[in-house]
Amino acid sequence: MTSSLHLRAPLLSALLVCATTTAQAHQVWLENTAGQARLHFGEFNDNLRETSPGRLDQFKGVPALEQRTGATAQRVEGQLGKDAFAYTVAGAPDTLFAAATYPLIDRSKRNLPAMYWQPSARWVASLARPIAPTAPLDLVPTGTPGQFKAVFKGAPLGKAKVQLAAPSGWTREATTADDGTVTFALPWKGQYVAEVKHADKTEGVVQGEKYGEASYVTTLTFVQAEGMASPTLPPTAAQ
Repeated sequence: MTSSLHLRAPLLSALLVCATTTAQAHQVWLENTAGQARLHFGEFNDNLRETSPGRLDQFKGVPALEQRTGATAQRVEGQLGKDAFAYTVAGAPDTLFAAATYPLIDRSKRNLPAMYWQPSARWVASLARPIAPTAPLDLVPTGTPGQFKAVFKGAPLGKAKVQLAAPSGWTREATTADDGTVTFALPWKGQYVAEVKHADKTEGVVQGEKYGEASYVTTLTFVQAEGMASPTLPPTAAQ
């Protein structure tokens, strides 16, 4: 009996580490078609969308969606669906934004402080106009073709890696300049998702709970009307 317990403890610890690593490797991203917006959790470039029942249920409630049209901001409530949080969007928004709430990650078994993981997602109707950042970690178009700007807590985020992915699994990665900007060629027609990550060692409190460091990941989704036809989507990854 004792031997069995000794074997199970390291296994359980390894499984917890694996689950934590998997969650942080994931992202959330927004898609918006004909006024129906969906917030997915998974890996866009691998065509992986987590489901409910399953890992989509790990979030603390349904994230609210912020819809902005010009200077007007509107809160949109959603509901949990099979493979996404779903929202009905009114009119023609310039941008949509959602921040998902994930439980603090307990790392005490590794003698590390709790981690605050904040996945967020932005969708823009066009890259032709600049969008003002509003999130702690944000990635927004500058209005210059193919150019984006990473911002952390209101300041340009230099030397940050930004990954850009098309539905086919095609990806490119580039590093932001000191002013937070990065530029990509956009050869394909269709939807793209760009991602930026940032680690912050500053301690803090969220929802009444203390954490020792924070990890942010934010995506930006947009659709390009012109370009070459994107190759076929890869098969859906196993859930």
